[in-house]
Parts: sequence; C-alpha cells; structure tokens
Amino acid sequence: MTPEDMTALYARCFPDRPWDESEITTLLNRADVVSVITDNGFVLASCIAPEAEILTIAVSPDHRRQGIASELFRTLWSNFSTRGIDTVFLEVASGNSAAMELYKSFDFQEVGRRKGYYTRINAPAEDAVVMRCALT
Repeated sequence: MTPEDMTALYARCFPDRPWDESEITTLLNRADVVSVITDNGFVLASCIAPEAEILTIAVSPDHRRQGIASELFRTLWSNFSTRGIDTVFLEVASGNSAAMELYKSFDFQEVGRRKGYYTRINAPAEDAVVMRCALT
C-alpha cells in the first residue's frame, strides 16, 4: 500500500478529518514512527521508549470484522518488544464501540477523557477516550 493508498483509505475511515498524503508521508519518514501496513489496513505508532502512542489504525470498511486490526496489533506488539516499549497509549472516539471492543481485548483501560475533542461534520463533537495498556 502506497502513501496515496493509505491517504485514500484513511479518508474512507475518518471522513470528518482525513489526513492528506503529505501528513502520511511525513509520519512514515519519522524515525520514531513504526508502521504495520497490509493490503487492507495499517497502523502507525510513535515510539519513544518506554512508551508508545497509537497514532491511528485504519482498516478498509469492506474488510472489517475479519481480524485484520487484531493482526495489525499483534505485529505491532512484536515490534514494540524489540524497542523496549512497556506502555501503549491511544485515543478513540467515545462512540466508536467496535474500536473500544478491540482495544479492551488487548487489555487497554480508560485513563482519561478529552471533552468534545473530535469534531464532526453535521454532528456534535465527540469525546476522546484516552486508553493505556501495560505490556509488562
């Protein structure tokens, strides 16, 4: 998947705030960013040991609920172990129940909220749930 493909997929997954190709390319070129990319999805994480932050995970809407996100996470976790990462953080929209289920299955716990963090087109802003996972 090229940065252009990733940009198109991201726009399908997050239409309220799509990233442009330069944003994706910049992230892919950063030394602290780890990426796992497949034909149907990708995950990007910033790693500054001993912590990492999941920047985004995007799975093609046509291929959701097929274990792709879980596989992306498992591959990412393997990468974390070689980088000395013991804690992972992420933010997720409070109404994204499918993502919340995924994150809880990887032992993420809610540690905070950012009120009205995610702006929406033609809808009220949504809280960001801050989640943490201890890998050790």
